[in-house]
Amino acid sequence: MNIDKSILIIDDEENIRKYLGRAMAKDGFDVFTAEYGKEGLNLLVRKHIDIVLLDLNLPDINGLDVLKEIKEVDVQSIIIIITAYGDITSAVEAMRLGAYDYLTKPFDIEDIKIVINKAFKIIGLEDRIEGLQRQVDRFKDGELITRSKKMNDLLEFVERISKASTTVMIYGETGTGKELIADLIHKKSPRTSKPFVPIDCTSLPENLLESELFGHEKGAFTGAVGVKKGLFQVANEGTVFLDEIGELPLTLQAKILRVLETKSFRRVGGERYLEADVRIVAATNRNLKQLIEEERFRSDLFYRLNVVPIYLPSLRDRKEDIFPLIEYFVQLFNKKIGRNISNVSNQALKVLIDYDWPGNIRELKNVIEHMVITSKGNIIGMRNLPTEIRDIDKDVSFRSDHLIENDSEILPDYRKTKRDLIEGFERNYLKRLLEKNDWNISQSAREIKMHRSSFQRLARKHGLQRS
Repeated sequence: MNIDKSILIIDDEENIRKYLGRAMAKDGFDVFTAEYGKEGLNLLVRKHIDIVLLDLNLPDINGLDVLKEIKEVDVQSIIIIITAYGDITSAVEAMRLGAYDYLTKPFDIEDIKIVINKAFKIIGLEDRIEGLQRQVDRFKDGELITRSKKMNDLLEFVERISKASTTVMIYGETGTGKELIADLIHKKSPRTSKPFVPIDCTSLPENLLESELFGHEKGAFTGAVGVKKGLFQVANEGTVFLDEIGELPLTLQAKILRVLETKSFRRVGGERYLEADVRIVAATNRNLKQLIEEERFRSDLFYRLNVVPIYLPSLRDRKEDIFPLIEYFVQLFNKKIGRNISNVSNQALKVLIDYDWPGNIRELKNVIEHMVITSKGNIIGMRNLPTEIRDIDKDVSFRSDHLIENDSEILPDYRKTKRDLIEGFERNYLKRLLEKNDWNISQSAREIKMHRSSFQRLARKHGLQRS
């Protein structure tokens, strides 16, 4: 489907309006320009504009006030801030108020095009209104909060497949919200009035886990003083969620396979087969195909479970969701702990958005809880950040400051300095990614959606190899 794209440039510098206008027109945008904030607002009252490039320093109205009014006039417009190099604080404040991103002057036209194209992909202009309504319906009572196009597409897929009783396999790193997705599948299914029973396959030793799953008869083992219902029986006509199924012992994998094939099971110590009318949703953070090769996971069970695979993105792949999640968790812990945090400092917010979140949403939730608990006032800031996150920010600042010495009158070459910074980031990022994945190049390349050969070439370029 072709989308008519419109852009409004609000900037008091005529040369910037013309420069950006020509470039955007070449890219197929319907271009509008305004020298003053009020002029831009008047246009937005009459016409919906997809993208607004907004300079914060306008002659008639403060850019932040223009931003607030745009959000009242047309909440669907995507606002990208243009700001002077030294005014990052205002840009971060603008993002808090609803701006999508910011660019500092002087900027390269290619940088603007990248941000705009990313904004179109993320927001999903084709079905914005319908998508927003569906999002309200989905998330009004849970932590499934997202602005991400990737996540919204995934959640629409979840709604479609929930109606059937097909088995579902959810893949995702630790902390990405696999149980929340499983619960959503249950809530959207015809089984919603019946139990949703989550089972952590890592929580118990094999003998106890079998009893927990299938129940036991009286006298089945020492301590079995009576008949116990297993979770499959408790979940009758509902949904069983098998979390971290990659950790399930092979003997129990065979019994789960039988449930899928025959819809029946036996209690530990029992002879009679009981009916298992349940939908099974499983999840893992492991590579099950690799476990099959290592003979630690049954291939027949894999194919039974993997009828509908769902791949959950990590938080670092949906950074636009970090700010709304921070807002949600601050309010959550305000209520739980009895605090009244009203704000996050700009500096702390920037660190939280820039951080990679290896523990994903769960780690973010824990960090915000820590910050709310340790705050003395109604604003949480840098001093409330856990040490390990604060130290990462210091390390980045240290390296940047030493490339551009503050007391030097002679600035280093711009292109070389920029290249050095980017290469330093690239090397450190790839090294951390490889270490996280035990130096598995294929898995690391997949995580950042890069061809294996390209990833290998970058790793060689930076001299990265297992020590």
